[in-house]
Amino acid sequence: MRSIFYMFLMFLAGLVASAQDDSDYKDMLANAEAVLYTQPEEAIKIANHVLQNSKNANQLIQANLLNTTAYYIKGEFEDAVKAGVEAKVIAESIEAIPLQLKATVASIPLLYHLGLDKVAERYYGNTSVLASTLNTETTPLYLKGGKALLNAYKEMGQDNWQQALKDFNRANTFFEKIPEKTLANENNATMATLYAKVYNTDAAQKHLEALLEKTAGEHPNNYLKMVVLNQLGELFFLKQDYSKSIESYQTALQIATQFQNKNYQSQISENLSSVYLALKDAPQFYSYKKTAQQFDDEIEAADDQAVNAIYNYVNNNNTTKRDSLKKMFTRNLLILSAIFFAILLTYILLRFRYRNRARQYNRFLNYIENRQKPIETLPLKEVSKGLNIPLETENALVGKLAQFEKSKQFTKQDMSLASLAAHFDTNTKYLSEVINSHKGKNFNSYINELRINYIIDKLKSNSTYLQYKISYLAEESGFSSHSSFATVFKAVTGIPPTVFIDLLKSSKKTSKPIYEEVE
Repeated sequence: MRSIFYMFLMFLAGLVASAQDDSDYKDMLANAEAVLYTQPEEAIKIANHVLQNSKNANQLIQANLLNTTAYYIKGEFEDAVKAGVEAKVIAESIEAIPLQLKATVASIPLLYHLGLDKVAERYYGNTSVLASTLNTETTPLYLKGGKALLNAYKEMGQDNWQQALKDFNRANTFFEKIPEKTLANENNATMATLYAKVYNTDAAQKHLEALLEKTAGEHPNNYLKMVVLNQLGELFFLKQDYSKSIESYQTALQIATQFQNKNYQSQISENLSSVYLALKDAPQFYSYKKTAQQFDDEIEAADDQAVNAIYNYVNNNNTTKRDSLKKMFTRNLLILSAIFFAILLTYILLRFRYRNRARQYNRFLNYIENRQKPIETLPLKEVSKGLNIPLETENALVGKLAQFEKSKQFTKQDMSLASLAAHFDTNTKYLSEVINSHKGKNFNSYINELRINYIIDKLKSNSTYLQYKISYLAEESGFSSHSSFATVFKAVTGIPPTVFIDLLKSSKKTSKPIYEEVE
């Protein structure tokens, strides 16, 4: 009896200790959230401590979401992606739909920053279907806020700045009711970048200065302060008030340096170089210009890694779900007789293989047919008024891009926006804007599509290339790895490179190859 009583006391002590630990971790997460926008590195340390020690799934999800925001503030998007993915995986593993919804909505700004707008829309669509059946107080707010947020970024992508601003404000009305301060803060930072595009200079300045006042207080928001000061620097530059412009930029740069945010360090350094160019201060101009270009190279590589991390999660997630369904299917089939099982399984496998092959073949045909069609000239976007690209410069860059496409320079692995801008004797902002407006895509998509089309032309015109390994094709077309080549190849053509080559080999055996150029 005594031993049983002793064991019971030990059990109660364990429960009390566990409850105490949970309370401690809850306080730690609250502290991490309090310093998130002033000391993101400290917030990460606290969140990682909780991740290493807590066994509470809700706390693990919260810690990962804090890390997602903290890494985003620091501009470390690969780590932000990994933390966001981990939060989503844990929420899915415990079938916590409200937390899945929260993780999905929290990932939207990051995914749009990386140019993965379709992934963001698919995530939201899949999760919203699950969440629509819930009857909780916050679920409708997350759903409406997430929808408004998706619309806002979509409008931004189409340069509909005024509508985007309205949608961000609408999203904030829902997030503030939850309350979801992190998402509201991210929206405020994004809206700060839109004021100059929507209002005149004086009105935009008033909005930014009002927003700047909100960054102080009990819980300062230095991230928002950095963004606002950067925007004010641009406004003062347009007003030719160069001293105030430099002062705003320098203060913003101090925060960016403290956060170790290379994206903003690059952007602000580029902006400062423009100010010193206007002041004809050559040493300062070249100094900041060089700094910006150095950061640009690092940023491009980091963004690629972040995108790959997302694609890896998507692939792994799909594989896991497929494996789970297959096990369930197999278990149910075992109940049936051996003969019926064999017939049914054979039928399903053959049907799946046929449909999959048919889909791949249709994608192959669509890609080949689209390549044969004359390239339609895209309607030109209006070049951002903030850049003021001279028409002569714009036309010159378009001509240089045409020559660049005829060359093989895009197959160089070290090709970057900064290096191409230097080759064209221009700056990265001008070149990026011209590519966006004339090619209808960002720099990475533009280069990757040129590379994929180049290697496909090689595969079509030279049968020897059909025998080469994927790693060789990746290197030949300018990709640094097999995996990145395969990911981009599938994104451009709709099917993996191995399947594409297999279909191309099959088509060569026909009397009239489907890849033959139309004359």
